[in-house]
Amino acid sequence: MWKNHAKLFHLPLGAITAEGWLREQLLRNREGMGGHLDELEPIMLLAPYTTKDTDEKWGDVKAGWGAEISGNYWLGVIKLAFTLQDHELIAKVTAWVDRVLENAEPEGYLGAYRLEDDRMEDFNAWGTSGAMRGLLDFYEATGRSEVFSAVYNCMLWFTRHWAGDKKTRYAGQAIIDPMMRCYYKTGDKRLLDFCVDYFDFLDHNDLYQNSPNAFLASKLRYNSNHTAGYSLQVRLPSMVYCGNGDPRLLRASVNGIAKLRKFAMHTTGAPVCNDEYLSPVSLYAESEYCSFAYLGASYGAMTAATGDTVYGDYLEEIAFNAAQGARKKNERAIEYNSTPNQLCASIHSSHCQPIHGAYAPIHPVACCAVNSIVVLPEFVSNLAFADAEGNLHINAYAPCSIRHHGMTLTTETLYPFRNTVTYTAHTDEPQTFAIYPKRPRWSRSIRILVNGKPAAELYRTWRDGDTLTVEFQAKVEVERVQDLAHNEPLSVRYGALNFSLPVPARWENIGNGSARTPLPAGWAWYDVWADFKDADVSKFDIMGLRKDQISWNVALAERELEFEIEELPKTGYVWENPPLKLHVAGAYKAPYAYAPYPIRTSEIYEPELEVTDPMPLELVPYGCTNLRITYFPRAAK
Repeated sequence: MWKNHAKLFHLPLGAITAEGWLREQLLRNREGMGGHLDELEPIMLLAPYTTKDTDEKWGDVKAGWGAEISGNYWLGVIKLAFTLQDHELIAKVTAWVDRVLENAEPEGYLGAYRLEDDRMEDFNAWGTSGAMRGLLDFYEATGRSEVFSAVYNCMLWFTRHWAGDKKTRYAGQAIIDPMMRCYYKTGDKRLLDFCVDYFDFLDHNDLYQNSPNAFLASKLRYNSNHTAGYSLQVRLPSMVYCGNGDPRLLRASVNGIAKLRKFAMHTTGAPVCNDEYLSPVSLYAESEYCSFAYLGASYGAMTAATGDTVYGDYLEEIAFNAAQGARKKNERAIEYNSTPNQLCASIHSSHCQPIHGAYAPIHPVACCAVNSIVVLPEFVSNLAFADAEGNLHINAYAPCSIRHHGMTLTTETLYPFRNTVTYTAHTDEPQTFAIYPKRPRWSRSIRILVNGKPAAELYRTWRDGDTLTVEFQAKVEVERVQDLAHNEPLSVRYGALNFSLPVPARWENIGNGSARTPLPAGWAWYDVWADFKDADVSKFDIMGLRKDQISWNVALAERELEFEIEELPKTGYVWENPPLKLHVAGAYKAPYAYAPYPIRTSEIYEPELEVTDPMPLELVPYGCTNLRITYFPRAAK
C-alpha cells in the first residue's frame, strides 16, 4: 500500500476564498487581465488546447509558446474563478475544460501539440504541465471525475512516450508536478517510477543545474539556469518525496530554496534574474514576473511536504511585496522585469532586455502576463492546510474564508497593514479539531485568544460565533543588503511589509507598444517616468541643479534612524491609499546619489555617500509603489 509522506495537505480549490481588500483586488483583476487577457491575444491563449491552432507570427516555437502561455493562462483563470466563486468566470472556464476534453486522443494525449509537431520537444511537457495543473484544480473544485481521468491518461502518455533517455533537460521536468498529483490519488506506480527515473536522468545529464544533485550542492551557480524555471523545478523533488519518502529528495528542495534565498533573492521576496538567468542582488537587479508565480507554488508545495509554515512567510513576501510592486493598481498592466530601486519603467529602461521594463497587459512573450493572474489566487489556496488528523494549520495571513471540517472561518483582517487577525467560526453543529496559527519569523511574540481570552489549548470544540484572535508584535527592522557591489545599502521592513520611498510617477500611454496583436480599446502599454520639476534656469544649468530638485537623492544614517509608525484608516483601495506609513528620522539629502537622467536606475558607487541637510522621509509599503527607492544608500558619518 502506497503512502503519502506529506506532513500537510492542501484544501480543495474553492475551500478558501478571498475577503476584504484581497477580494477587492481579485475583483479588479477579474475586470482587468484575469477576465479579459484572452481577448488581447485570442489565438495563442484560447486555441492551443481546444483547436491546437497557434499564431504563425510566433514562428517555429509557436506550438511550445502556445502550450505554455495558454496552459498557464487557464490555470490562473480557473484558480481566480473558484477563489472568487464567480459564476461568470466559472462558466467561462467550464466551457474551456469541456472543449479540451473533447480533444483527448485515444492514446491519452491532451496537450497543445499537433500530431505533426515534435512531441518530444522540451516545451511539450513544460507547457502541458500548466494546463494539466489547471484541469486538476478544476477537478478539485467540481468533483468531475472525467476531468481527472483525462489528465491521468495524459500523464500515462508521457510515461510511455518519454520513457528512458527520451526526456529533456531544460524545462520538461515540470510535468512531474501534475504527474505526482495524479499519483497521490491513484497510487499508480508507473507515474512515480517515471518521476524517479526523470531525476536519475537529470542527475546524469545535468545541463542547467536543475537536478537533485545540483539542488543539494552548496553553491548556486549564477547564469546556470533560467530563474523562473529554477523557481518551479526546485519544488519537484519534494513532490516525489511525498510519494516515495526518499529524504534525499526532500533535502534537495529544502537546500535548493535556501541557497536561492541566500544568493539570488531581493529582500522583497523577488528572485533575481538578470537576462532571465540566476543572478546576484544589486540595486537594479531585475526580477521576472513569472518567477513570482512559480516560486509561490513551490513554497506551497514545501509547506505540504515539510509541515513548516516558514514557507508561508515566504509566500507573504511575494504576495504583499514583490508581486504587488510590479502591478498597475487597476490590474490592467504589469511590469515584466521589475527592480527594488526603480526610477523609470519604460520600453527602454531595462538593463537586460528591451521592452520588458514597460507596463503592459500582454508582452510579445506573454508568459509573465498570464502568470500574473495566478499569483494571488495561488496565495489564497496556500493560506491554510490540513493534517492527517483533520486539524487546520494557518500557513499565511490575509482576509479570507476557510471551509473545513463542516465549519467556515472568516476574517476581514487588514493584515499585513495591521498586526492582528481575528477569525470567526460559522457552523450549524459544534466541530472538534485544532487550529494552529503560524508565528511569523518577524514577530517577537504571538498572543492567541479564543473568545477574547488567552488560550493554551487549541484542540477544542468550536461553536458558531467563536473567535480566534492572533496578535503579533512587530518592530521596524533595518537590514544591510548583501549586494554585488558590496555597498550594503539599507532595506526597511515592518511586519510582513517592505517599505520604500515612493518616487512620483507620470504614466504615459504609448498605445500598442510592442504587442504582437493590436490591443482592443481601453488597453494600452505605458512608460512610467519619474515626475519632478526642474529649476527655472538656463538649460545649461538645469542638470547641475537637478540633483537638488529630485526627491530620491537620499541616504540613511544607520545609527541615527528612528521610525514613527502611522496607522491610517482604510480609505479606498489599500495599494493606492496605504493604511500604513513609516516616518523616518535620520535621512539626509545625498545630492550625488543618482545620475540626473532618470531614464534608467543606476548603481550607487560608494558604500557611504556624502550628505548635506537632514530631510523628513515618508515611506509606504513597497506594493503601493511602481517607481521607488527600496535599497537606501548609507550616509557617511
